[in-house]
Amino acid sequence: MRSTLILFVSILMLSSCEPETQNNFVVQGTIEGLKVGTIALQKVQDSTLITLDSVVLDGQSDYKLTYSLEEPELLYLYLDVKDGSKYDDRIAFFAEDTIMTINSNLKNYEKDAVISGSKNQELLEAFKANTSKLNLVYTDLMRRSMELSKVEDPATADIEALNTEYDKYLRKRILYALNYASVHKENEVAPFILLQEGFDANPKLLDSIYNMMPKKIQTSFYGKGLSEMIQKAKLN
Repeated sequence: MRSTLILFVSILMLSSCEPETQNNFVVQGTIEGLKVGTIALQKVQDSTLITLDSVVLDGQSDYKLTYSLEEPELLYLYLDVKDGSKYDDRIAFFAEDTIMTINSNLKNYEKDAVISGSKNQELLEAFKANTSKLNLVYTDLMRRSMELSKVEDPATADIEALNTEYDKYLRKRILYALNYASVHKENEVAPFILLQEGFDANPKLLDSIYNMMPKKIQTSFYGKGLSEMIQKAKLN
């Protein structure tokens, strides 16, 4: 009995010596103009947004949130000021195992956000900036498509011309995403971009880029998602 008690006490002592899980990710900053509200760090899990950490601000604009981040991933900084807005105020950003800073203001929370501290975030912002012209092309194509749908008997030539332009736009967008991901294949943002942009790409091209990625990226959350997408595309 005494030996059993000693063993039990030893186990308790060893357990108490184990280090607590440390939150290795920190996001902090200032929301100019915000006096009363809640800032929350969120992520998508099983198709649902969950809150990882939050802070209620009352009379101050500075915030600090932490989280135990296993690998770089897309997170969201949610602002709730109970202002009756139709849409939620939420900043999407690529988090990394480091200290990040996100500064913004209450008036244009999402649009004016300045994010620093993450290489993947920098690469994602550069990608979005470079595709902005393509976004304008897409918007114009959608506008013309809607106008054409209002015509009672549109000319076949007009429909074919619009479809040709859309196919051209889509090829440009996919090729740019493929090229960008191949250049930055050593970063988690590469498979993330292909998951977002490459669903209509040739699965052989996707597979080629995937196989060039380091094992660390292939086995990341987005790398695994890309592999699944490629395998499904090959079956179709």
